[in-house]
Amino acid sequence: MKAIDHQTRPALARGVRLATDATTGEPLLLFPEGVLYLSATAHEIAARCDGRGTIAAIVSSLAAEYEVEALALERDVLDCLDELRRRKLLVFSP
Repeated sequence: MKAIDHQTRPALARGVRLATDATTGEPLLLFPEGVLYLSATAHEIAARCDGRGTIAAIVSSLAAEYEVEALALERDVLDCLDELRRRKLLVFSP
């Protein structure tokens, strides 16, 4: 598996979509094999994975929105993206 770098552009994998649980209102990812409930943080990250924005842009956007330093978020964002990739819910393009 190719390493993730700051210029990589993450996107939801084919057949994966963001949704909200109709009963609980919790964010989730729907995919052909099942459902993955997301934390609020993971939802904010996944919602920005449109295949156009780079990882650097996602980190910058989150940092601006939550008024924190980008370096403080970077590791958490990378870990989240890597976990979603391992589950085959995200794809990355250069």
